[in-house]
Amino acid sequence: MCSVIYEDLKGKNVVVTGGSSGIGLECVKSFLKQGASVFAQYNKNRKPLESLLKKGNLYIGSYDLSEEEGCLEFIKEASLKLKQIDILVHSAGIWNDGPIMSISKEVLENIFKTNTFSSYFLVREVLKFMKRGSIVFVGSTAGQRGEPYHSHYAGSKGAVQSLVYSIAQELAPDIRVNIISPGWVRTPMSEDTLKVKENNIIKNIPLNRVAEAEDVANGILFLSSDISKHYTGVDLCCSGGALLPMPRG
Repeated sequence: MCSVIYEDLKGKNVVVTGGSSGIGLECVKSFLKQGASVFAQYNKNRKPLESLLKKGNLYIGSYDLSEEEGCLEFIKEASLKLKQIDILVHSAGIWNDGPIMSISKEVLENIFKTNTFSSYFLVREVLKFMKRGSIVFVGSTAGQRGEPYHSHYAGSKGAVQSLVYSIAQELAPDIRVNIISPGWVRTPMSEDTLKVKENNIIKNIPLNRVAEAEDVANGILFLSSDISKHYTGVDLCCSGGALLPMPRG
Protein backbone atom coordinates (compact mmCIF):
# COMPACT_ATOMS: atom_id res chain seq x y z
CA MET A 1 0.00 0.00 0.00
CA CYS A 2 1.15 3.55 -0.73
CA SER A 3 3.35 5.05 2.01
CA VAL A 4 3.11 8.56 0.53
CA ILE A 5 0.59 10.84 2.24
CA TYR A 6 -1.26 13.24 -0.04
CA GLU A 7 -2.50 15.87 2.39
CA ASP A 8 -5.10 17.24 -0.03
CA LEU A 9 -6.89 13.87 -0.24
CA LYS A 10 -7.81 13.96 3.45
CA GLY A 11 -11.52 14.65 3.77
CA LYS A 12 -12.20 14.24 0.04
CA ASN A 13 -15.26 12.29 -1.10
CA VAL A 14 -14.31 9.48 -3.45
CA VAL A 15 -16.41 7.11 -5.55
CA VAL A 16 -14.73 3.84 -6.61
CA THR A 17 -16.17 1.17 -8.91
CA GLY A 18 -15.09 -2.45 -8.81
CA GLY A 19 -14.20 -1.89 -5.18
CA SER A 20 -14.28 -5.49 -3.97
CA SER A 21 -11.44 -6.93 -6.03
CA GLY A 22 -8.06 -6.26 -7.57
CA ILE A 23 -7.20 -2.66 -8.45
CA GLY A 24 -10.51 -1.29 -7.19
CA LEU A 25 -10.13 -2.89 -3.75
CA GLU A 26 -6.58 -1.58 -3.48
CA CYS A 27 -7.88 1.90 -4.35
CA VAL A 28 -10.49 1.71 -1.60
CA LYS A 29 -7.82 0.76 0.95
CA SER A 30 -5.47 3.48 -0.27
CA PHE A 31 -8.01 6.31 -0.23
CA LEU A 32 -9.16 5.30 3.26
CA LYS A 33 -5.54 5.42 4.40
CA GLN A 34 -5.33 8.95 3.00
CA GLY A 35 -8.29 9.97 5.18
CA ALA A 36 -10.87 10.20 2.39
CA SER A 37 -14.50 9.14 2.58
CA VAL A 38 -15.25 6.41 0.05
CA PHE A 39 -18.37 4.97 -1.55
CA ALA A 40 -17.37 1.66 -3.16
CA GLN A 41 -19.40 -0.21 -5.75
CA TYR A 42 -19.32 -3.97 -6.02
CA ASN A 43 -21.33 -6.37 -8.14
CA LYS A 44 -21.70 -9.61 -6.17
CA ASN A 45 -18.65 -10.02 -3.93
CA ARG A 46 -19.29 -7.99 -0.78
CA LYS A 47 -17.03 -9.86 1.63
CA PRO A 48 -13.65 -8.18 0.91
CA LEU A 49 -15.19 -4.77 1.69
CA GLU A 50 -16.90 -5.79 4.93
CA SER A 51 -13.62 -5.93 6.85
CA LEU A 52 -12.88 -2.33 5.83
CA LEU A 53 -16.13 -0.83 7.07
CA LYS A 54 -14.68 -0.13 10.52
CA LYS A 55 -11.41 1.31 9.20
CA GLY A 56 -12.70 4.61 7.88
CA ASN A 57 -15.59 6.47 6.32
CA LEU A 58 -16.61 3.72 3.92
CA TYR A 59 -19.99 3.09 2.32
CA ILE A 60 -20.63 0.15 0.01
CA GLY A 61 -23.37 -0.93 -2.37
CA SER A 62 -24.10 -3.53 -5.03
CA TYR A 63 -24.92 -2.20 -8.51
CA ASP A 64 -24.83 -3.70 -11.99
CA LEU A 65 -22.83 -1.19 -14.01
CA SER A 66 -23.43 -3.04 -17.27
CA GLU A 67 -26.88 -1.43 -17.25
CA GLU A 68 -27.56 2.31 -17.39
CA GLU A 69 -29.98 2.05 -14.48
CA GLY A 70 -27.29 0.52 -12.29
CA CYS A 71 -24.94 3.43 -13.02
CA LEU A 72 -27.67 5.95 -12.22
CA GLU A 73 -28.61 4.25 -8.95
CA PHE A 74 -24.98 3.98 -7.87
CA ILE A 75 -24.16 7.66 -8.35
CA LYS A 76 -27.49 8.74 -6.84
CA GLU A 77 -26.86 6.71 -3.68
CA ALA A 78 -23.23 7.87 -3.50
CA SER A 79 -24.38 11.49 -3.66
CA LEU A 80 -26.83 10.90 -0.82
CA LYS A 81 -24.11 9.39 1.38
CA LEU A 82 -21.26 11.71 0.44
CA LYS A 83 -23.27 14.86 -0.46
CA GLN A 84 -20.54 16.10 -2.77
CA ILE A 85 -18.28 13.98 -4.99
CA ASP A 86 -14.68 15.11 -5.47
CA ILE A 87 -13.12 12.09 -7.17
CA LEU A 88 -14.43 9.31 -9.40
CA VAL A 89 -12.28 6.22 -10.00
CA HIS A 90 -13.79 3.83 -12.53
CA SER A 91 -11.97 0.53 -12.08
CA ALA A 92 -14.77 -1.97 -12.70
CA GLY A 93 -14.50 -3.97 -15.88
CA ILE A 94 -14.47 -7.41 -17.42
CA TRP A 95 -11.89 -9.23 -19.53
CA ASN A 96 -12.04 -12.33 -21.68
CA ASP A 97 -10.31 -13.56 -24.77
CA GLY A 98 -11.18 -15.16 -28.08
CA PRO A 99 -10.34 -14.94 -31.79
CA ILE A 100 -12.47 -12.54 -33.79
CA MET A 101 -14.25 -15.46 -35.46
CA SER A 102 -15.57 -16.65 -32.11
CA ILE A 103 -16.95 -13.37 -30.75
CA SER A 104 -20.73 -13.45 -30.51
CA LYS A 105 -23.06 -10.50 -30.42
CA GLU A 106 -23.75 -11.21 -26.74
CA VAL A 107 -20.07 -11.29 -25.77
CA LEU A 108 -19.33 -8.09 -27.69
CA GLU A 109 -22.31 -6.22 -26.25
CA ASN A 110 -21.53 -7.32 -22.70
CA ILE A 111 -17.92 -6.19 -22.75
CA PHE A 112 -18.79 -2.79 -24.24
CA LYS A 113 -21.73 -2.27 -21.89
CA THR A 114 -19.57 -3.08 -18.87
CA ASN A 115 -16.31 -1.38 -19.85
CA THR A 116 -17.36 1.45 -22.16
CA PHE A 117 -21.00 2.43 -21.84
CA SER A 118 -20.68 2.53 -18.05
CA SER A 119 -17.87 5.07 -18.41
CA TYR A 120 -20.15 7.47 -20.27
CA PHE A 121 -23.10 6.96 -17.92
CA LEU A 122 -21.03 7.39 -14.75
CA VAL A 123 -19.40 10.61 -15.92
CA ARG A 124 -22.71 12.02 -17.08
CA GLU A 125 -24.29 11.37 -13.68
CA VAL A 126 -21.33 12.29 -11.47
CA LEU A 127 -21.13 15.76 -13.05
CA LYS A 128 -24.40 16.58 -11.28
CA PHE A 129 -22.53 16.34 -7.98
CA MET A 130 -18.95 17.35 -8.88
CA LYS A 131 -18.11 21.01 -9.28
CA ARG A 132 -14.34 20.63 -9.11
CA GLY A 133 -12.35 17.44 -8.93
CA SER A 134 -10.69 14.55 -10.67
CA ILE A 135 -11.91 11.60 -12.73
CA VAL A 136 -9.59 8.62 -13.28
CA PHE A 137 -10.38 5.66 -15.53
CA VAL A 138 -8.59 2.33 -15.50
CA GLY A 139 -7.72 1.48 -19.09
CA SER A 140 -5.33 -1.12 -20.47
CA THR A 141 -2.24 -1.40 -22.62
CA ALA A 142 -4.51 -3.44 -24.90
CA GLY A 143 -6.42 -0.24 -25.57
CA GLN A 144 -3.20 1.59 -26.40
CA ARG A 145 -1.72 -0.86 -28.91
CA GLY A 146 -4.37 -3.52 -29.63
CA GLU A 147 -3.92 -7.16 -28.75
CA PRO A 148 -4.53 -10.35 -30.73
CA TYR A 149 -7.37 -12.53 -29.43
CA HIS A 150 -8.61 -9.60 -27.34
CA SER A 151 -9.97 -7.31 -30.05
CA HIS A 152 -13.29 -6.78 -28.26
CA TYR A 153 -11.59 -5.99 -24.94
CA ALA A 154 -8.97 -3.77 -26.59
CA GLY A 155 -11.70 -1.94 -28.48
CA SER A 156 -13.71 -1.32 -25.33
CA LYS A 157 -10.68 0.17 -23.56
CA GLY A 158 -9.56 2.13 -26.63
CA ALA A 159 -12.97 3.79 -26.67
CA VAL A 160 -12.52 4.83 -23.03
CA GLN A 161 -9.14 6.30 -23.94
CA SER A 162 -10.80 8.46 -26.61
CA LEU A 163 -13.52 9.44 -24.14
CA VAL A 164 -10.83 10.69 -21.77
CA TYR A 165 -9.11 12.77 -24.44
CA SER A 166 -12.43 14.36 -25.36
CA ILE A 167 -13.90 15.16 -21.96
CA ALA A 168 -10.55 16.28 -20.53
CA GLN A 169 -10.94 19.26 -22.87
CA GLU A 170 -14.67 19.57 -22.33
CA LEU A 171 -14.53 19.63 -18.51
CA ALA A 172 -11.39 21.73 -18.04
CA PRO A 173 -10.37 23.70 -16.08
CA ASP A 174 -12.53 22.64 -13.13
CA ILE A 175 -12.40 18.87 -13.55
CA ARG A 176 -9.31 16.93 -14.58
CA VAL A 177 -9.78 13.66 -16.48
CA ASN A 178 -7.04 11.04 -16.85
CA ILE A 179 -6.61 7.34 -17.50
CA ILE A 180 -4.10 4.82 -16.19
CA SER A 181 -3.38 1.89 -18.49
CA PRO A 182 -1.91 -1.17 -16.79
CA GLY A 183 -0.33 -4.11 -18.52
CA TRP A 184 -0.42 -7.42 -16.71
CA VAL A 185 -1.50 -7.02 -13.08
CA ARG A 186 -1.74 -9.74 -10.45
CA THR A 187 -5.46 -9.72 -9.68
CA PRO A 188 -8.19 -12.36 -9.35
CA MET A 189 -9.19 -11.62 -12.96
CA SER A 190 -5.76 -12.59 -14.30
CA GLU A 191 -4.63 -15.27 -11.82
CA ASP A 192 -5.61 -18.29 -13.93
CA THR A 193 -3.74 -16.99 -16.97
CA LEU A 194 -0.68 -16.03 -14.92
CA LYS A 195 -0.45 -19.51 -13.43
CA VAL A 196 0.17 -20.82 -16.92
CA LYS A 197 1.91 -17.98 -18.75
CA GLU A 198 3.68 -15.75 -16.20
CA ASN A 199 7.20 -16.92 -17.07
CA ASN A 200 6.65 -16.13 -20.74
CA ILE A 201 4.90 -12.84 -19.96
CA ILE A 202 7.72 -11.37 -17.88
CA LYS A 203 10.21 -12.08 -20.67
CA ASN A 204 8.56 -9.18 -22.52
CA ILE A 205 8.54 -6.82 -19.52
CA PRO A 206 11.81 -4.88 -19.03
CA LEU A 207 11.23 -4.61 -15.26
CA ASN A 208 10.90 -8.40 -15.21
CA ARG A 209 7.79 -8.57 -13.04
CA VAL A 210 4.02 -8.50 -13.23
CA ALA A 211 2.49 -5.44 -11.56
CA GLU A 212 0.72 -5.71 -8.24
CA ALA A 213 -2.61 -3.93 -7.72
CA GLU A 214 -0.92 -1.39 -5.46
CA ASP A 215 1.37 -0.29 -8.32
CA VAL A 216 -1.71 0.84 -10.23
CA ALA A 217 -3.44 2.28 -7.16
CA ASN A 218 -0.36 4.43 -6.45
CA GLY A 219 -0.69 5.98 -9.90
CA ILE A 220 -4.39 6.59 -9.32
CA LEU A 221 -3.68 8.38 -6.04
CA PHE A 222 -1.20 10.62 -7.84
CA LEU A 223 -3.67 11.46 -10.62
CA SER A 224 -6.41 12.12 -8.05
CA SER A 225 -4.30 14.44 -5.90
CA ASP A 226 -3.59 18.11 -6.53
CA ILE A 227 0.05 17.06 -6.82
CA SER A 228 -0.89 16.32 -10.43
CA LYS A 229 -2.81 19.58 -10.86
CA HIS A 230 -1.32 20.22 -14.34
CA TYR A 231 -2.16 16.75 -15.63
CA THR A 232 -5.31 16.24 -17.67
CA GLY A 233 -5.97 14.09 -20.73
CA VAL A 234 -3.01 11.93 -19.72
CA ASP A 235 -2.77 8.19 -20.35
CA LEU A 236 -0.36 6.94 -17.69
CA CYS A 237 1.07 3.58 -18.75
CA CYS A 238 1.78 1.19 -15.86
CA SER A 239 3.31 -1.73 -17.74
CA GLY A 240 6.88 -2.13 -16.47
CA GLY A 241 8.10 -0.93 -19.85
CA ALA A 242 6.24 -3.58 -21.84
CA LEU A 243 5.30 -1.13 -24.57
CA LEU A 244 8.84 0.10 -25.18
CA PRO A 245 10.20 -0.72 -28.64
CA MET A 246 12.09 -4.00 -28.70
CA PRO A 247 15.85 -3.72 -29.38
CA ARG A 248 16.86 -4.42 -32.96
CA GLY A 249 19.99 -5.82 -34.43
